[in-house]
Amino acid sequence: MTIKASSAHQRLRSHHQDQIACFAGKNHHISARHLIHKIHMPINPHTAYNQQIARCFNNIKAQGHSNPILIAAIPFDTTQNGTLNFYSDFDKTTPAISHNYPSHIPTTLVHKKALVERQAFEHSVQLALNAMASDKIQKIVLSQATEYKFNQQHNPEHIFNTLVKQNPDAYNFLIPIEENQYIFGASPELLLSRQQQQVRSNPLAGSRPRSSSATQNSHSETELYQSAKDRHEHQFVIDNIRHKLSSYCSQFSASETPEILTTSTMLHLSSVFQGQLKDNAPDALNLALHLHPTPAVCGTPTTTARQFILNHEGYNRHYYSGLNGWMDANGNGEWVVTIRNGLLNHNTIRLYAGAGIVAGSDAATEWLETEAKMQTMLNVFQQQ
Repeated sequence: MTIKASSAHQRLRSHHQDQIACFAGKNHHISARHLIHKIHMPINPHTAYNQQIARCFNNIKAQGHSNPILIAAIPFDTTQNGTLNFYSDFDKTTPAISHNYPSHIPTTLVHKKALVERQAFEHSVQLALNAMASDKIQKIVLSQATEYKFNQQHNPEHIFNTLVKQNPDAYNFLIPIEENQYIFGASPELLLSRQQQQVRSNPLAGSRPRSSSATQNSHSETELYQSAKDRHEHQFVIDNIRHKLSSYCSQFSASETPEILTTSTMLHLSSVFQGQLKDNAPDALNLALHLHPTPAVCGTPTTTARQFILNHEGYNRHYYSGLNGWMDANGNGEWVVTIRNGLLNHNTIRLYAGAGIVAGSDAATEWLETEAKMQTMLNVFQQQ
């Protein structure tokens, strides 16, 4: 069954689907193929979607499936429709990179289209800096998107397997959404994981492009770690996570100082929050939504930054900088920030990247940062 819902009404229609969903964390790989329910609905108000989730899990269990799973994609703006996929069962295995996975996917580019031109992006950065100068805002994350049209359609599972091979330390994902479209990506950022009463978050903010030169990377790491601008940006995120999660914990700890997290294309300032949840704490998805959107993908203060983005960014982010992941019927799960990602639609792929703007940011430098971040997804494809 497919359930489509909006704030005004819900419509139920029968439709059998067999769309694979995959989530490869650092400690395990999850794959699910037998899709039973698909819900498209806004995540606000929370009561409606929580009722739908509980109803779906109960219905699947009543059909004799003891191990259902939710694999979902939530948008940046939770008043827009998200996609909740319910599978009757799933496979959970230890990470293993097969030699059969392709290192790249051969392709021929037919057309490239920028949804946000460089000049428009840099103008938005200047508007953000003006808002900061008048003390209306402390940080804004601005993004851009580019569409690539290829001469052929690509198998979603092949894209996912290539991502896993190229980014073994990332959170790789492939999730079906509307009209046979998929979001896919290799996120470096764990928004939240819950396993029984243990909760963990690994926020990132502040970054530099990674080089093929070890000497240059060492220099970039030192520069990043000593950068007052990046440490200031990172602190916004840490303070936000600690403030929002600590009330649900009987005890918790957080990194005293950030470390450097290295991905295939970037260097990030990284901190870790860990806690023991109270007995009445929400499930994994609701905890993650309580954090969303973090200053790492939106800004500070959240409401003002989000409205600035909606007014000035120039395109609809939809799933980019939202969250995606999985949750079982017991409320355990993992949710990551939807960055280093793309939207697959037949033979067209839309790629996204953003940069955090704070006082002292340079518009040209921030644009180049978004270009560097987009390279994670471009590395999947080998131009012919």
